Amino acid sequence: METLLRLFPSTLSPDIHVRRASEQELRQLEGQPGMLSASLQIVASPDADATVRQAAAIYVKNRISRAWDTSLPRGAHESPHVPEDDKPVVRAALLPSIASVPPTLRVHVASALFSVVRSDFPEHWPTLLDEIVQRLTSGQEAEMYAGVRALLEAVRAFRFSDTDTKLEGIVARTFPVLLQTVNALMDSAQSNLPAVGEMVYYAMKVYKTSLAITLTRHQQSNESIVPWGTLMLRVVQKPVDAEGADEEAKEKAPWWKAKKWAFYALNRLFSRYGIPSQLSASMVSCKPFAETFLHSFAPEILKAYLHTADAMVSQQLWVSRPVVRHLLAFFTESLKPKSMWVLLRPHMQQIIETLVYPRLCFSDEDEELWEVDPVDFVRMSADPLEELGTTASVASSLLHTAVARRTASMLDPTLQFILQIVNAYAAEQCTPRQMDGALRMCITICTSMVHSERVQDQLDAFFAQHVLPALRSPHAFLRLRACAAVQTFDHAGMKWTSGETLETALRGVMDCMLDTELPVRVQAAEAMGELVAHDEVHNAMAPNAGRLMQELLKLSDETDLDVLMTTQEKIVNHFAEELLPFSVQLTQQMAQSYMRLVQDNLAGGDADADGVHAFRIDQGEEDKYFAAVGCLSTMYQMVSTAESRPEILAELEQVLLPVVAYTIESETVDLYDDCFQLTDVLTYYQKRISPGMWHIFTLMYKSFKSSGVDYLSEMIGTLDNCASYGTAVLQEKAEYRHMLLDIFHTAMTHDQLVVSDRVAACQLAEVILLLLRGYVDEAVPGIIGTLLPHTQKSAEAPSFQLRKWAILVILEAVYYNAALALQVLESHGATSAFFSAALPMLSQCRRVHECKVTVVALLSLLSLDPAAVPEALQAGYPHLLGALVTQLALLPKLVSRRKELSSALDQGFNDLDDDGDLAEFDDDADVEEDDNDYLELLAQEAARLRTRVSAVDDGEDLDELDDLDDDEIGYESPLESVPVYEPFRTVVQQLRTQHAALFQRLTEGLNEAQQRDLQQALELVDGEETGTTVSN
Repeated sequence: METLLRLFPSTLSPDIHVRRASEQELRQLEGQPGMLSASLQIVASPDADATVRQAAAIYVKNRISRAWDTSLPRGAHESPHVPEDDKPVVRAALLPSIASVPPTLRVHVASALFSVVRSDFPEHWPTLLDEIVQRLTSGQEAEMYAGVRALLEAVRAFRFSDTDTKLEGIVARTFPVLLQTVNALMDSAQSNLPAVGEMVYYAMKVYKTSLAITLTRHQQSNESIVPWGTLMLRVVQKPVDAEGADEEAKEKAPWWKAKKWAFYALNRLFSRYGIPSQLSASMVSCKPFAETFLHSFAPEILKAYLHTADAMVSQQLWVSRPVVRHLLAFFTESLKPKSMWVLLRPHMQQIIETLVYPRLCFSDEDEELWEVDPVDFVRMSADPLEELGTTASVASSLLHTAVARRTASMLDPTLQFILQIVNAYAAEQCTPRQMDGALRMCITICTSMVHSERVQDQLDAFFAQHVLPALRSPHAFLRLRACAAVQTFDHAGMKWTSGETLETALRGVMDCMLDTELPVRVQAAEAMGELVAHDEVHNAMAPNAGRLMQELLKLSDETDLDVLMTTQEKIVNHFAEELLPFSVQLTQQMAQSYMRLVQDNLAGGDADADGVHAFRIDQGEEDKYFAAVGCLSTMYQMVSTAESRPEILAELEQVLLPVVAYTIESETVDLYDDCFQLTDVLTYYQKRISPGMWHIFTLMYKSFKSSGVDYLSEMIGTLDNCASYGTAVLQEKAEYRHMLLDIFHTAMTHDQLVVSDRVAACQLAEVILLLLRGYVDEAVPGIIGTLLPHTQKSAEAPSFQLRKWAILVILEAVYYNAALALQVLESHGATSAFFSAALPMLSQCRRVHECKVTVVALLSLLSLDPAAVPEALQAGYPHLLGALVTQLALLPKLVSRRKELSSALDQGFNDLDDDGDLAEFDDDADVEEDDNDYLELLAQEAARLRTRVSAVDDGEDLDELDDLDDDEIGYESPLESVPVYEPFRTVVQQLRTQHAALFQRLTEGLNEAQQRDLQQALELVDGEETGTTVSN
């Protein structure tokens, strides 16, 4: 104990050497029985120093989390599992510790309890629920708190399991007792005290946590849902003193936290389990509950919520922002079932006007953020994830759903309300902020307005009269909102019936792009990205496309955000020809911005332990990361536009290679994927490898051998192109060949890499063997020896894809040098086993390239002198010929299939241009959400994948898995120009004339179908229809 009391304070020492020495000494003690229980005693001891208790609590939490569960393996250099003798003592001390320790320590002890419960309940802790119930009924505040907090951790431990019955048992045993305890507290004379609110808060949190993905049978029973529903409504409607403190402090008060989770639980019961028409097929067991809940309980909830909303609007009641969001969310869900819509409809327009609309108006908080940090304002406005869950976002969702799903009842009244405001603003009878709310309402219901036959033809005039004048408003937030309206409506397909109106919109947006306010400039740029799709705008802007792009790049530099990435891509797409003369200059600007962002990241902190400089996403650097990705993406587009201009590509490469080199040398691995896409497209378009690109090749190799080992799949395109278009250099430089081969062997043997990396390694071995024939003889034994274990169906090689690729590469080694490959197979005693595994696999290879690999390999075998063929293979000669003629007959069919696939893909992209019409909804029926079908599809797909994974684990071959690797379209095979039918006729002629007896034995071994295939193959000629590109 004395040792621990000495060590724990040292673990918090600012001196890193003292801290590490203490932590090391603690690790050395961890295997001793009693060490963990003694640490927990220190946590619970009121006599120990507060900092010592804090350090001990953190240690206990981490130690239990990492080493309690014996089913999780521990590495050789990791601390051992918690000794079994310690566990009963620790389990016995956890609940008493929660009851006695200060709030600052409870979170750590509760987290430790969670880990123990998840591992031990019920087998090793059968008394847990009894201990919880005993404390809930003790009548002592600290013990009751320990009971409810322990119950929360128990529910958390099993909340995400829809098949485990543990949660069912926990709920059935404890929830009736918890209900009784909370009702007693609510009925007591001290019910208004914060301590009671804290207990109710945790009780509500327990209930809401239990609803995560399943509703237990106990909770579905009337004996449970009636009293629990009644209790939650009591909490929802309980008067709470909200005077005094600021808004954030009031929201953190115990009773308002309790109200928040009561609202949430009622909403969850309704939205996930209480609407029969919204239940997925996997939740059919909840349908009886849903029917009862919808007709008996949901109306009472709605009544309570409407009362709360009325009191809030009339300023008789202060309501926290989380509760407002839950109110709005419940109203949104109530729009869907017909029975609830009937009850809500009389109140809906008032809700829109008094509850939704005010929350869409420009607020004091918006103004403060704009003034203090305009970049942050832009991020909050432009990023859906940032806005998700805000009160304004939930209000917008309610408005959108109401108008889109109950159009007949809601569209006209909403439009009338909007017109009332915009007309009042034109008459100077309302404020700019109110006008902003009206424009935001328009943006929210934009799709419904654009697709309404009654409204769409009036939009041009509406914009001319009310929206476009706001582009010149003295109020910056109105200029921003008007730009957003132009962008949103144009994107939705609004018809600009007047050329004058479109021209006015263009002029206004162009002016806003030069605005003094950053948020306005950014929003105007986004609007311009939509307008350029119009021929009139395109023609007007074409002469200034370079300047426009420079303005966008300048804006991106000002914000360090990725919000303009999509706009930049649109501008590059629409003005590809116009931007070509400026492409090098623009790419230089983007390269400078990118380098600054990466340098800022490097300057912002030390590298990780392995030397990697990662963007600290959890520390607010996601903006810089996405801005850097945006730069790379736009530079990629600039390269793509110059595809047919080799002189520009060469200049762009000179700009981009230092960018890639710096990224690799600084080990900024987060950006490897996008960087290697640049090198991939540069090498592919130029069909050559420059000296500068060979330098990148060596950097990629060095990175792969260190911090970049996980990025082979991202590197493989560039490596493949270096081999394909730099073959002559590889033939000259053994150093480069050795790098490729080392990458292959490392990827196949590195314990950190997975199947996809090993498949990438096989792809690399493929290009080595096919393109460097005669230059890597010494490598063939190593390649075959490395791949042989992966060719057999076994527990060590469960992946169909990896097995297929291993077989293909060994066949390519046979094509490379048949005699050498057979010699290697014989040295491993694997000749018969390999071909026994390979021949059945061929029927599952459906790519043209795979078929040709098989053909050229088998031709190489049959071209050998039969006397030189190993005895193990001679017996299978008829099978080889049979497989060969089958593949030769199949090849033209696969070529035809590839053409059909290409045509179908092109047609599929064309079909994406069809927008389709909005679905019509019966205003007096249940709303069937498309999301339910999608979620159900996801659930079915997850189940199907689990089944397939199990099948693979069982060693089954699944033909469907081959489709995952079907990269026929756009793949340039090294064998594309290799003829097969003329060599086949030559081989047949040689066998027929030089080895007549063998040829007769071979042909007699063919079945009737193979005989037909043989005759067909002898008649076919090499050409595009049979998979061979004939050079002119």
